[in-house]
Amino acid sequence: MPPPLAAASNPQPPAPGLSKSAPVDDTAAAIAALGPATGSLREAVLVGSSSFNQPLGFVIEKQLQRWGYQVVRKGVGGAGLARPDFRDMSRVLDELPISAKTAAVFVYLGVNDAQPLWLHPQERQATKVVTLPFGTPLWEARYAERTRGFYERICARGARRAIVLLPVDVNRSPLEKRLQRIRDLQVQAAAASSCATVLSTQGDAGHFEVGGVAKRLADGFHLSQFGANVVWNRIQGQVLALLSLSSRGAPGLAPTDGLYAGRVTPFF
Repeated sequence: MPPPLAAASNPQPPAPGLSKSAPVDDTAAAIAALGPATGSLREAVLVGSSSFNQPLGFVIEKQLQRWGYQVVRKGVGGAGLARPDFRDMSRVLDELPISAKTAAVFVYLGVNDAQPLWLHPQERQATKVVTLPFGTPLWEARYAERTRGFYERICARGARRAIVLLPVDVNRSPLEKRLQRIRDLQVQAAAASSCATVLSTQGDAGHFEVGGVAKRLADGFHLSQFGANVVWNRIQGQVLALLSLSSRGAPGLAPTDGLYAGRVTPFF
């Protein structure tokens, strides 16, 4: 059984002498927009690959807690949707406490998916093969369908919304080229679901270090503490807006005009 592309790495401590990140803007107005902390919709779940067991997951969990959320975080090494024979994320998802009390489920998957896709026995009837080569039309169709199904499992459990964090820029050119297509397919899958919206985490390509401090670990795709704070600062305003909408029961927000737009609209 071939291993997944992205093996887990150890988190890197913040570099001395450099600020971890700009301070999070916890304004009274922003917190008030989340509504009273009644507990009915102040629960959040994080589910994803090993990055959620490292600085990226820690930063998000800590901030959600500061905003008054009860958080359950589940990171799974080598996780993705292409290889359920290795890590079946649907089973992992089924074990998490997701219900109508869940304001949001944060999903971070995809870096491990730039490889052949393993087919469940019931999926092999048309192809008669066990795996599909990466990037073929059949691979893309099956990956998009499987990804939409994963998001829809979250919706069906009663969560107000699934917030899909698209894979970060990685400092490995061949992998980054494959991830560009994976991001596109995740966007398509979210658009076809009933409660998922996507947030782009990109913005580091070509700038993977600042003042000699790396934003990525040595493997090129896991985030350092500094890199995790940079990514979070990039998306935190959009996250807060989505959580505010969830607390008011709003289905979605069109980022262009601020009007409610029915089905959740991707943010970029």
